[in-house]
Amino acid sequence: MARFLYEEAEGDGGCRHHFDIADKQGKLAKLKTGHFDVDRALSLPGIRQIVAKREEVLGRFGRLFRNPVHLTKEDYLDFLSFQHNHHWTGLERVGRTVTDDMENLRGALAILVDETRPLAERFDATLTSVSGLGVATITSILLVAYPDRYGVWNGTSEHEMRERALWPDFPVRITQGQKYEQINAILVEVAEESHVDLWTLDALWWADKIDRKNAGYHVSKWGIAIWEMATQAEQTAKYANGQLVERTLKNKDIRISKEALIRYLEVLLGETGYCCAITQIPLQPDGNDNQLRPSLDRIDSNGHYEIGNLQVVARFVNKWKQDTPDAEFRRLLALVRGE
Repeated sequence: MARFLYEEAEGDGGCRHHFDIADKQGKLAKLKTGHFDVDRALSLPGIRQIVAKREEVLGRFGRLFRNPVHLTKEDYLDFLSFQHNHHWTGLERVGRTVTDDMENLRGALAILVDETRPLAERFDATLTSVSGLGVATITSILLVAYPDRYGVWNGTSEHEMRERALWPDFPVRITQGQKYEQINAILVEVAEESHVDLWTLDALWWADKIDRKNAGYHVSKWGIAIWEMATQAEQTAKYANGQLVERTLKNKDIRISKEALIRYLEVLLGETGYCCAITQIPLQPDGNDNQLRPSLDRIDSNGHYEIGNLQVVARFVNKWKQDTPDAEFRRLLALVRGE
């Protein structure tokens, strides 16, 4: 089994951390024997279609990403679109702006696929050099460029790994690239144990998600929605702390661990009966009306992500409120309602 070692500076000395995925071996064996029914998954039309498009997508985009010097804006935008990647939806929601500087994008991708450099180093370099290029897009590109070596880290794969207790326990002060090294080792191992390639593995996560949806597993829907809010808070804080973007933004620190934040969001939703904290409109974890999806709001927009300064509101309410003081927004909303 794989073992990773990295070092973190701590004062004048150093702190060495080991991550050993050997302790996951039992869980992986269980996955192999029961948690992934590959034949059943491939019987689902949506999953079967994703797997069938593998060679087409790898054939078109793999060579472009392995040598991105000739990558065009049109090529990259096509890759972001489900119509052309046949696998991932949502990449184009936040990724289109990176094509405003194609020279910078090509340079960052050249670093990303340079396998003479350590994975964590090139992952972090790419992530920090291109605003709007997130882990889901970066790992999708790595998979397409080198489909036998890299798996995808996105909201679906993280949630499903957590469901199976396969998610690593990360030490403090670890970079996104160092996290991905550990995540990827597990993804590769799961694929080997399940006798599938990494492209197919990424589709299998969706198969179990579809199963729970068809079974009416309401808790899972809210679990996904809560995880997405916690992840969005992480991303917002990361890109607003003045380190990863050139323009000056207000600091928005997360002063609570992601696991504790997830538990706190469950408490907040329970207190409001899964309704918007401001309008009392029932929230929807999924469905056709995206504006009723739960959205994490800082009560004091100048404050941080911390207990006592958070509430869950409807997405449209968060957009309307923006930086308006909470009390003032509630007053204006009452006027509109004639209260």
